Amino acid sequence: MDSRLITLPVGAVVPTFNCRPYLPMHLASMREWADRVEEIVVVDSFSSDGTVEFLREHLNFPNVRFLSHPRGLYESWNFGVSGVRAKYTYFSTVGDSITPAGLEHLVEVAEKFRADVTVSPPRSVGPDGRTLKTIRWPVDDLINWWAITAPAAVSSLHAFLMSAMPMSEGILGSSASNLYRTELLKRCPFPTHCGHAGDTAWSLQYGLQSRFAVTPAVVSQFLIHPKDFSIGDEERVRLFELFFDIGLKACRESDPGGLLPFLENLRAETAQLRARQRAYDRLRKHRFPWVLNPQAWSLRSRRNQQRQVVAAMKSRICAQFGVQPRGTAQ
Repeated sequence: MDSRLITLPVGAVVPTFNCRPYLPMHLASMREWADRVEEIVVVDSFSSDGTVEFLREHLNFPNVRFLSHPRGLYESWNFGVSGVRAKYTYFSTVGDSITPAGLEHLVEVAEKFRADVTVSPPRSVGPDGRTLKTIRWPVDDLINWWAITAPAAVSSLHAFLMSAMPMSEGILGSSASNLYRTELLKRCPFPTHCGHAGDTAWSLQYGLQSRFAVTPAVVSQFLIHPKDFSIGDEERVRLFELFFDIGLKACRESDPGGLLPFLENLRAETAQLRARQRAYDRLRKHRFPWVLNPQAWSLRSRRNQQRQVVAAMKSRICAQFGVQPRGTAQ
């Protein structure tokens, strides 16, 4: 049977806002699978540059619906999901892409493992289209550590820890490479108060109550903008504290094998590390050369010692709950 005759049980949510210049390339990618999915839901945030008009003209498939919603990436995602009727949801953000075979593969993996979330490692590229090999996601580490060579189920605890240990990145990585069970996202929408890190916040808030599957296949491309990894120190601290709040709350509600006290201690030690880092940074910014200041060297040494404390604590947590490379001694 021609695989193109098979309709995938997928609803693709396409969030847009004044992105007309990028649409020709994005639609060229989408057309490869647009007639394979059950539905496409475009959620536009009142674009004024001809985005919607271009989409209506060129995304002319019978399974396309257009919705409007105020600005906000995750707000638009959640609104789009509310209108999806298909079993699974895929987010087709302008600039990101997936192959038809890749989308079909994610569906097959989700069905095989009855997964709520199916995760794959994205190929990260810069604006010039070149692969950014320095960008790594927790899912890359998980695949390498456990020598995953074929699709596999991942426990909810391990998926949660792969977000909680780095705390700045989540197991979900780029949603351009993931497939979600629609019913779950309707019950558990993406947090909207975490800037561009709603994916990470979601994995911390709902990871312990979700079923995960991982495939090592690279089936998608994620566009990295310079601004994506350039937030200020104040915002970084805010998100770090917020992620800990979300993760601790999730642990208190489900108590996954006694993880809560470990995570509470990690937060305390991390707070101490941040305090020592701030004290050191203040002296480095002083007009007097910090390399000639004995106090600065003392603060630097204390900061480095605390880094080691935090790293050792993370290693103990990973060993305690089995999130470490295969073959590593327990």
